Order: sequence, then structure tokens, then C-alpha cells
Amino acid sequence: MSATRWRSNGVEGVTSDTASTLRHLGENAELHVAGGRLSRGAGYASASRGARQSLARVGAVLRLREHNRYYVHASGVVNRKGLATVFVGESGSGKSTLAFALARQGWSMLGDDGVVLEPLGDTILAHGWRSHSLISASLASTFPELRGRESEAIAEDGRRRIPVEVAHVGHARLGALVFIRQGAHGSLRQWGQAAALTALIRQSPWVLLGDASSSMHFEALGRIAGSVPSFEFVHGHAELVRIGDFFDPAA
Repeated sequence: MSATRWRSNGVEGVTSDTASTLRHLGENAELHVAGGRLSRGAGYASASRGARQSLARVGAVLRLREHNRYYVHASGVVNRKGLATVFVGESGSGKSTLAFALARQGWSMLGDDGVVLEPLGDTILAHGWRSHSLISASLASTFPELRGRESEAIAEDGRRRIPVEVAHVGHARLGALVFIRQGAHGSLRQWGQAAALTALIRQSPWVLLGDASSSMHFEALGRIAGSVPSFEFVHGHAELVRIGDFFDPAA
């Protein structure tokens, strides 16, 4: 099988049937993934901490696929019944903001910018991908606890996001997938399995690498899309303010 070349978040990958070589584009450092193991390559030892973290993050995504766990670009929260709602969408679509809005109303945070889904028997387990919850300083009028904290926004972050503290949980049973986008007219409607699978593939693109794990990855995403209810949520500021009308925090 010929190798596939791809890129993700500043990392270039070359993947064959059984192994991948990851290279940080900014610092030319390498990390190898083979047989479920990560091994350092050229330039890794002298690379910056940020470069090593970027490589390790992508490497972990590839390793997880070999253990029936699949990373999705999403945020997730867990209600009081222990069921996870996962918000799936493009960067800037509001995943972190919606999750934070529910966390403020008593839900627990599962993941801010990534969730790992694991099919198990007759259920889907959602695992948190731990990272700081980041909320734009521009939302201080909606979230009063952000007022006066503008100076804490991450340097060189175009969205001027501020780290916030919320209660986290490690994993929960998946209850629903919510595919989100911003729009002037808010709505929540149920989606079919085909639409949900297509959107999951966009946000878990490693399924397309063509390596030994790709078919298993595709089958798992199809199973996930068919196992829980899926919805499309179009939201704006009004829906953010009224988030409890759509997702009951007492559930």
C-alpha cells in the first residue's frame, strides 16, 4: 500500500499500512507511531515543549485508533443523569461556548476541544480529552465572571480566549450527538444517520488515512452515528442565553 501524506494542526504525517511518521512543520521534529507505540525521531529531543506537545497529541490520536477509541473534534458535557451530550463542529462554531454555558448550569465538562468515543457492546462511551476550557473575552456580557479578565486572554490568540475553571469528569455514556453551526435564526432539529456519519468523518478525518485501522475507524463512526439520537443545532446569542430551553440542566 502506498503512503498517504496529510497535515493536522501544524503537523505533517506520512502514513503507510502499519506505521506513521509525524513531523512538526515549524521545528522539523519527528515522532514515529508503529505497533501502538510512540518513538522519538530526528529533532524531537531539541524541539520546544509546544512542538513536542503538538506531535504527542496527534500521535495519541493515531494510537487510540488501534484500541477502538476515536478522537472527534468536539466538546462534551455530562448531565446529572450521567449522559454525555457531544457538540461537533468546525473551529469557531461555538463548541466550547455551548459546553461552558451548560457547565455554568450544573453540567460537568467532558472535553473542550476534543472527545474520544469508544463503542462498547450496546453502548458508546465518551472519554474526556483534557485541556483548559477557553472562552472568548468578547462574551463577558453573557458570562459576567469574565468581566475584568480581558488581560488574561491567551497571547496571539485571535479569538482572545480566557482559560476558565469548570468541573470535569473522565468519561460517560454517550446520550446524543449535536452538530452545530452559527446562524441568525436558531433551531434544533433531528438529523438522520447518514448526515451524522458524514459530519463525524469531517471532524475525525484520520478515518481517511487508508492504513490498517481505517476500516475499523469507519465502521465505528457508522455505529456511533446509528446508536444515539443526532441533532443539528443552529445557534446565535439568543440561543446561548436560553441554552436551558434546548438542553435541560435538570436532566
